[in-house]
Amino acid sequence: MKRLLTALTTGFMSIVLCISVALAEEIKTDYFTLNLPEGWTQPQPMQSANGAVIAFAQNSADKSVLSIAITPVSLPARDMATQTLANMKAGGITVSDPVQSGDTYVAEFTQNQSKGVGYFTSNGKVNSVVIIIGSTTDAGKELMNKQFKPADAKLFPSSY
Repeated sequence: MKRLLTALTTGFMSIVLCISVALAEEIKTDYFTLNLPEGWTQPQPMQSANGAVIAFAQNSADKSVLSIAITPVSLPARDMATQTLANMKAGGITVSDPVQSGDTYVAEFTQNQSKGVGYFTSNGKVNSVVIIIGSTTDAGKELMNKQFKPADAKLFPSSY
């Protein structure tokens, strides 16, 4: 009886594990793969047009949002950061000056109760812009540090 119960329990746990693995979402592009653990969802399908790719993820616990955009523009990362931040500032968002961190330019911004951080990187052919917004950016940074796998390491920061 004890062996039967052990076998049933082991079988049940295997099924639960397979189901939880199957339910995990994955965002996969030619540029990156992002595994979404429990609590993270993809609120809308990935979008692509004219060589650009945009993917979104949302954390249900703290309502933070992550966006990853790849643009077929060969602007230097600093120029991409400066232009994007100028547009944000014109829209009423308070932005910091971009700071270089390796090959990436990083800037923080705020609007009302929301905080955000943007990462701007270029590999010389395409640019990436990673934006994390929420009451805190911690969950988004943790997601990117643990679940993000770039196809080209030069296109993204080494850490968030």
